[in-house]
Amino acid sequence: MTAEKIIEQINKDTELEINKILKDAEDQAKIIISNAKKEVEEDVKKILSDSKIKSENVKKIHISKANQDIKREIMNAREEIIEECFSKAHHELSILKGKDYEKLVKHLIKDGMKKIGGKCSLIISRVVDKTIAKELGLSVVDRIEKTGGIIIKSLDGKVSLDYTFDGILEREKGKIRRKVGKILFP
Repeated sequence: MTAEKIIEQINKDTELEINKILKDAEDQAKIIISNAKKEVEEDVKKILSDSKIKSENVKKIHISKANQDIKREIMNAREEIIEECFSKAHHELSILKGKDYEKLVKHLIKDGMKKIGGKCSLIISRVVDKTIAKELGLSVVDRIEKTGGIIIKSLDGKVSLDYTFDGILEREKGKIRRKVGKILFP
């Protein structure tokens, strides 16, 4: 073989080797690119899935907060209505007069006398209470500034029962509030 033929063969072999190396490199690059694309697609899917979950959680939190705010507003509105009922009841008791007032105070005195166990004295809130006390044979020991009702004291002064309208409303407020709530908001 001549030198030219040898050089030509070497060039041919070299070119074949270069082409083979390039082909292998291209194949390897395709595999790397394909794997990278799959990895990116999986990452994108995971990011989208995580974002969707996070957005659902944020949505649930906002809905929950809105529901709590609504419940709080409803509760506040109900409370205002109940307080208005208390205010009206207090007003109605404060303007109660005549036979209705006398009947109520007599009932309260008799109830208090049962609890005390007999004779007692009264602290009154209205002038008419003095007349009622006299009718029932009870002594009046003092007068207080209240809208109505009486305070009943045992004769020894150890027991005192507050039957003023203010006292009754305050003492029974929880029970009355529940009853009014059930009536107004069943």
